[in-house]
Amino acid sequence: MSDKEAVRSANRAFYDAFETLEVERMERIWLQEPHIVCIHPGWRPLSGWGPIMHSWERIFDSTFEMKFDIAEIQLLLHGDVAIVVVQENLTQRGYDGVAKSTVLATNVFERSGSEWKMVLHHGSPVAMPRDDEPPIQ
Repeated sequence: MSDKEAVRSANRAFYDAFETLEVERMERIWLQEPHIVCIHPGWRPLSGWGPIMHSWERIFDSTFEMKFDIAEIQLLLHGDVAIVVVQENLTQRGYDGVAKSTVLATNVFERSGSEWKMVLHHGSPVAMPRDDEPPIQ
């Protein structure tokens, strides 16, 4: 498997873990180091293993179901670091009912041995485009 294929696989594993709503699966995706960062849409930056895993617990505890339709926008690979920019089309079901949203996310992976581990996830909500704006492909 090429490095790009391995990074795409790691990125897909992140969204698979997200959809399971299982913290244990999410833990396997992230590098266990103090320099990791997560910025959920609308949240302040979180740094380090403990705060980031606690954030996933909070999100998963308040959600019944999440489904992602992911469109890869760009994949950049430089040595042992890979950056994947995606558009997340998310449908989630929680205590307030069903909600749909679009988020642009930057996922950064670092090679750790033979695996690619997440070191940064940054999601930014997308406001609805004007009618004359073409959708992101």
